[in-house]
Amino acid sequence: MINPYWELIILLVLINIIFAQSLNIIIGYNGQFALGHAGFLAIGAYTSAILVVQCKVPLIIAVLAACVLTAFFGLLIGYPCVRLRGDYLAIATLGFAEIIRIVLLALPPDIFGGPTGIKNAPHISKFLPVPETLNATGNLLFTILFALVTIALAGWGIWSFSSFLARQLCRFRRISHCVGLARWIVLGIIILLFLVDFRRVSRTFLDIFQFGKAFNPQSSASLQWAVFALYLLTVLLVLWLMRNYINSMQGRAVIAIREDEIATTSLGINISWFKLMNFTVGSFFAGLSGALFAHTIPLFKPLDFNFFKSVDVLLMVVLGGMGSLPGATLGAGIITVLPEALRFVGQWRLVIYALLLVLFMIFRPSGILGTGAAAQLVVRKLIRRPEEGEKGA
Repeated sequence: MINPYWELIILLVLINIIFAQSLNIIIGYNGQFALGHAGFLAIGAYTSAILVVQCKVPLIIAVLAACVLTAFFGLLIGYPCVRLRGDYLAIATLGFAEIIRIVLLALPPDIFGGPTGIKNAPHISKFLPVPETLNATGNLLFTILFALVTIALAGWGIWSFSSFLARQLCRFRRISHCVGLARWIVLGIIILLFLVDFRRVSRTFLDIFQFGKAFNPQSSASLQWAVFALYLLTVLLVLWLMRNYINSMQGRAVIAIREDEIATTSLGINISWFKLMNFTVGSFFAGLSGALFAHTIPLFKPLDFNFFKSVDVLLMVVLGGMGSLPGATLGAGIITVLPEALRFVGQWRLVIYALLLVLFMIFRPSGILGTGAAAQLVVRKLIRRPEEGEKGA
């Protein structure tokens, strides 16, 4: 079984992927600079939690109601703001998010929790009708799967970071013919540092993936694997829907508006309508992430949906790459995991975290993956045949 602490972190990564993609549709593909996305997350979370706790509504209906209500609020705030651009739209959406937070503080505390928030929303595992006989095997398989995925991502990350660092060093020294050698030197230094601290790294890895607890009685009663499977399938479904939406006629129109509004208008496209529709779609998926958030976190309060939450999701989109589904997905994972992975440095954690973000923005201003074309380039390099590389050489 996966350590409960890291289990929560992984689930938050999956939730934040949906949350980041909901903003990526608005900012990355349509060019609307919205800065109050945390307000939609709060609407989705409180709607689903109150319907389940106070009204005894089934979970699936509560989640759908949260998505629809959040989309309605997106339509409501988007209609008067659809003609705003840049800083004006950012200020308007930020004001909307602050209004939502203050209203939640002022509503009756016996229903909405007041400043202390909602702490009795049932965990999503209580709604999964899974036979107990499958739990032990399911937990073991998912633990092994996540361990293999973690090793693969760590290896890809180390290789990409060493390549990036080697290119920057060679560019600094104005030497372009030794990038390959520099990459291997940097990679060797990273591996050496890993071997020096191998005991701590291996202990941390075994603490996260607790293989020994896979077949104990506690594992047989745990639905950890089913929750992971549900969240993962939800994320894949959302990414598939967004990909189809972007490649549809409506999605092409939204991208055209981002590129040039005047030229798009000359083609007979109703800019206001498509902006409003796109804003509503993004709000719908933000409500879905809020509903999942409500049934994952044991306690949430209005302060969790403040301005800094909107900045976090904006960082996910910008760091990964605006207008890129893989980019926003990668950005959500980095922004969620990085602060927790740096806890071993103590009080310097936030300083290093901010410094890394600054360096990323200096050397990769368009984001790690940049655009969809950059993501496709990465995939082509990964699946490139050896003979193609030899011909190119």
